[in-house]
Amino acid sequence: MLDPPGSAGPVEVCVHHQSDWELIYRNPAIRVKCLVTSCDTLLTAKRMSRSGLRFLAVRTGGCSHNLVEMRVGRGDVEQNPSDLVGGGGPEGDEHRWMKGRLFSIARSLGAEAVVEHSLTRADVFLPDHDLVLEYQRWCTDFRARTAQRSSTGAARTVWMFPWQPPDARRTRTLQSFNNEVFEHGGIYVAVRNKDNPSELQKPWEDASQDRTARLYASGSIAVFDADRAALVRKQLSLATVLAEIMSGERVLTHAVVLTKSSGRRTRKRVWVLRDDLAHAEAAREKRRRALCEAQVTKQQAEPPIEQAVQTDGVSAAEQRHPPPRVDVQVSATSVGLPASPPAAETPNDGCSASEGAAGEALTVNSTNLAARPPTNQRPTTRGTWWKSIADWLRRP
Repeated sequence: MLDPPGSAGPVEVCVHHQSDWELIYRNPAIRVKCLVTSCDTLLTAKRMSRSGLRFLAVRTGGCSHNLVEMRVGRGDVEQNPSDLVGGGGPEGDEHRWMKGRLFSIARSLGAEAVVEHSLTRADVFLPDHDLVLEYQRWCTDFRARTAQRSSTGAARTVWMFPWQPPDARRTRTLQSFNNEVFEHGGIYVAVRNKDNPSELQKPWEDASQDRTARLYASGSIAVFDADRAALVRKQLSLATVLAEIMSGERVLTHAVVLTKSSGRRTRKRVWVLRDDLAHAEAAREKRRRALCEAQVTKQQAEPPIEQAVQTDGVSAAEQRHPPPRVDVQVSATSVGLPASPPAAETPNDGCSASEGAAGEALTVNSTNLAARPPTNQRPTTRGTWWKSIADWLRRP
């Protein structure tokens, strides 16, 4: 703008800044020229009645500098500034203002920026970085549109959405936004007063807020919290975040993020500084080592479990409480045979007679057998019969 009111020199203006738009659109006498210093082409502000599309068209001369292809719908005609109520129409003002502000931020960071880039259909395209900045207020097919831009030269698309308060109603649109932000690196953008960040502003409705409004990014923005030794989500200046993205310092990657409210750690896709990511990985490794050392120390501190040694097949319980000894004597009467003579004494290889007797088979007391009828009594084997007869025959 060559002769801005209240200014001694030229001032850069944008149709998407509400205050700039109202000034140049409602005052056609104000001269606006091409941004190229050596170009004398003069421009005029125009707005279409049906779509609300607004742009700067050539007034005198003619150049192709900063030329953008605009699609005008059938039946859409130019609107007279005197018929315009509200300085730009009730629909799309927020979107248009946001595009203008994103353009200004990119230019302030020294990047080439194109508004309404025709090839990628981007709100703002940064050709030097192959980066699309897209502001979206409604649900759409994000994956398909991102792929379409990738096929036309945009390596990355950063989707941006209007900031949502914590108590916002969970509509289908909000769920779609949340999925894009927390799973694919989208960014929530809040417009706040730079002098009082807790105050939300709407400069597309109140042009006086245009000079105090600042954009803040949140949702997928993560920083390293030294006190918690973990990555946490944080709200940062959008201009700072975009500068870090363009420089490559801030990258989009999967990382473990701590949710401060719940204390849970989950792996999400976030925009994080490379240095912060390194600090977070180092802190995770430190926690892992500390946990392993704590487990080893605990195992060493625990007393060993006492294990009783079993000898000769006898359990520890049997050693403490041995079963009562049963003396059973088998007599000839009990089996219907004559009493056997005492067996000849044989050497016991150094063992006493009592020790040898302890190893012999148990004898059954006939009195005990008479008291209880035998159950499942096995017949005497043939060898036992022959032995009894032989012993009887040997009797003198």
